[in-house]
Amino acid sequence: MKIGIPNALFVKNRVTMYSKFLNYNKIDTVISSDTTLKTIEDGAQISTSEDCIASKIYLGHVCELVNLYRNNYIDAIIVPRVYKEKNNVEGCVKALALYDILRNVFDDVKFIDINVDYSKNISYFNSLINLGITLGINPKNRFLGALYALQEQKKFEKNIYMKQFENINFKKKNILVIGNDYIVNDKYIRRLVLSSLNNMNIIFACINNKVNRYKNISDQVYFANSINIMNGVEEYIDFVDACIFITGFPCATDSLINEMIKERIKDIPYIEIMVDENTSSTGIVTRMESFNDIVEGRRYI
Repeated sequence: MKIGIPNALFVKNRVTMYSKFLNYNKIDTVISSDTTLKTIEDGAQISTSEDCIASKIYLGHVCELVNLYRNNYIDAIIVPRVYKEKNNVEGCVKALALYDILRNVFDDVKFIDINVDYSKNISYFNSLINLGITLGINPKNRFLGALYALQEQKKFEKNIYMKQFENINFKKKNILVIGNDYIVNDKYIRRLVLSSLNNMNIIFACINNKVNRYKNISDQVYFANSINIMNGVEEYIDFVDACIFITGFPCATDSLINEMIKERIKDIPYIEIMVDENTSSTGIVTRMESFNDIVEGRRYI
């Protein structure tokens, strides 16, 4: 058996967990490729105009896996849904509808939904157990597989966190990139926005050790990704020379969070980049080069 995993949206930072669980139980996984312009175009074709760029990228990744399914290369595609995480922190409302959208758009494809809802005692561990039940995995293997997968996910997250701190370079200008991890860590978006900053050191605010420092900015935040971003800002703000906001259009939550963060960073220079399926590198490069000059010029003030 082969299972497809879309490498986008909130699934992106959990690919390790899902793939390790399936591989432990002798199930092969096929992870969708890095985002390209075609990925975005494919996703935009089956999206509504109100969908955010992150959703369109996700749908584009699913389109790639759907083609593999129709060519009998994979047997199903998993579609995780996160309702509420620990402490009743909520997932993205729009993302909850993706499974239903996919079932309606691709009615010939087998999708397996995986629900996470801590308010109903469905943790990530329990969601993996439920996935194992759906796939017919015996109780012992699904239990051990879930433990193994969560262990590997924890190692993966710790490794990223440690590497980022090691990456801080005081011989260069350190730039803090602020935005949802599935946007700023998407290789296509990163190349589009950050390619002209070769002489600067890049740090990402969404990668952090999950502390509760976000309350220094606001204690009235209800979405998991917003909390992660704010935690990251508090984690790294003392080590950076400037900030770049990368926001996927039209994310209302990000717009609010960005305004809160601006109050926190105060005198640190920043630039806001809004991306959607029509964004090209031409205008962004010009803006980033000007921003680069501003940051470099501050050493002479």
